[in-house]
Amino acid sequence: MNYSGLYIIIKCMDDDFEEPSGPKDYDEQTDAFRFDLDDLVERYLHEFDINTITMIGALQEKIQELVNDGGFEADLDIDE
Repeated sequence: MNYSGLYIIIKCMDDDFEEPSGPKDYDEQTDAFRFDLDDLVERYLHEFDINTITMIGALQEKIQELVNDGGFEADLDIDE
């Protein structure tokens, strides 16, 4: 059987596709993020000469960056 170049390319792409192996649902993903963040903070406290105030400032900057990039959504119920 003689396959076209396009078939071979598509077949190779299918062979390279891997299903995500990480957490599946929202709660598992949130837990994974929190655990990674906890591990990162602990690592920097133990391996580097950084204080908690500097870490808090860096985290606040990241929070502001996420808010500005639209990564924050909230429904505010304002009673007038």
